[in-house]
Amino acid sequence: MTTARAATKPKYKNGSLIPFLCPASKQSNLILAGVVAFVAEYKLLTNWLTIKHDGWRLPCTLDKYDWCGLWVTFGCLKDKLHEILGKGRRVYIKQYQRSCYRRSCVQCYMKWIARAANRATGRIEDYSEKTGKKSIHLMLMVHTSQHGLPYKLLRKRMMEILKIAKWEGGAVIFHPFRFHENSRQWYYSPHFHIVGFGSRDKVSRAFGRYGWYVKIGEERKSVFQTFCYLLSHCGIRKGHQVVTWIGVLSYSKVPSENEPKITRCPVCGGEFVPVYYEGLHPVVPPERHYEGLVDSDGGWYPVNAIPESEVKKAYSFEYAPTRDLDEILKGITLQSKNS
Repeated sequence: MTTARAATKPKYKNGSLIPFLCPASKQSNLILAGVVAFVAEYKLLTNWLTIKHDGWRLPCTLDKYDWCGLWVTFGCLKDKLHEILGKGRRVYIKQYQRSCYRRSCVQCYMKWIARAANRATGRIEDYSEKTGKKSIHLMLMVHTSQHGLPYKLLRKRMMEILKIAKWEGGAVIFHPFRFHENSRQWYYSPHFHIVGFGSRDKVSRAFGRYGWYVKIGEERKSVFQTFCYLLSHCGIRKGHQVVTWIGVLSYSKVPSENEPKITRCPVCGGEFVPVYYEGLHPVVPPERHYEGLVDSDGGWYPVNAIPESEVKKAYSFEYAPTRDLDEILKGITLQSKNS
């Protein structure tokens, strides 16, 4: 399994909060488009929407909020101040598609997958680079005689097995359902997916304790693709964290890194306000993700009709820590609308 990340982490110059974003690879766009197609097909032709067990469901099953998918544009129009600060006579524009980022939302589930997969890939890739070790993907299959046990007990047994196998650490994703090819139906069959570092042989030998068995995951093009696939049909339940980290990659060992939120102009520190462009802007076209400086040509105006309370409400749901995924999400916007 290669460790090609979907998009590199944003780099910041001289402490500036203006990111230098790397364009998404064609491969990453294809991976995400493939997930959209997979979910759309299985939702239509199987019992995806109705399968449930003990509160568990599959992703992309709940209605969207009224504002999910709406495009909004904010910006700082203080071009003269920006010029004084050495950035030229330019305005800072931030245009994005509003999203609730809920894993269960029929509109926003794909953005949740893209963001979660990118974060997880970065964590795995960083450890791989530091240690020179290659990550592996394992499926820990629960014996049918134990399918009636509660999730907490199954999780406890999984951890005991990995401890016996001296598993170093990695990500854990629980799948409550499997797909039956002949009946074309999902059915309850709990199992755990592990992406991380350790010995396959040691894990295989440790499974005899509870009668579980281990299956080596299919080799995919990248860690990012593996996580996208696993998240596409993972277990969703209220209060359940889909991706958890254990061992050397647990949050107690490797704290989560949060990128700085851009809620104010990164050039002058001024408040963002809702803005619009009179006409068609050549750099910031409608319904396209964009964030950065653009030349001031007098065509940008503040939207004074929107109350400040509504602006804050809209902005509170907006921010995606992995801003570098904006370019990737361009490639799946159309597919998401049609799914």
